[in-house]
Amino acid sequence: MRVFIGLGGNLGDPRGTFASAAAQLRRIGLVARASSLYRTAPRDMVDQEPFLNAAVELETELEPRDLLEELKRLELMLGRNPDGIRFGPRTIDLDILSLDGRCVEDLDVRLIVPHPRLVERRFALEPLAELAPGLRPWRNCADVRRDVTVLDLLPSVADQDVQRVEGPEWADPASADWAGPISRIH
Repeated sequence: MRVFIGLGGNLGDPRGTFASAAAQLRRIGLVARASSLYRTAPRDMVDQEPFLNAAVELETELEPRDLLEELKRLELMLGRNPDGIRFGPRTIDLDILSLDGRCVEDLDVRLIVPHPRLVERRFALEPLAELAPGLRPWRNCADVRRDVTVLDLLPSVADQDVQRVEGPEWADPASADWAGPISRIH
């Protein structure tokens, strides 16, 4: 299954944390591609440092609930405070943005895909559009947006501050400044 995962963080070394996350994601699937890194202004809770954001395309056999569980485990391993302030500072946030055009609503584990706030967040749309501009996240959903592409959504969030700061090399394990050794998530 082709999955797009959004990464965000503004505590510590987000770039290094993202590189570690990409390395760990390779344990649960093939990281096919990574977007550039983007510096973004905080939303909702604006009195905090800017965020770095990115997205990765992952090929995995995991079911949505199992994937979410792995992502939450990875967030904890990378220093995310599970009791942190909603929309507040964090080392990393890993969100499932799209699951091969599938719609998933599993409220027992707070899993809704496509991500319910994707349409209003340029920090998620911009890196996703870089990887898959023609992606229709709602194509298999009973939703009025089923024919809307990620690229179609960008003009509606053009007023949000997003700046590309680095290409996709942050996720390349062959890069000289890559995060280095990895450990198992499990």
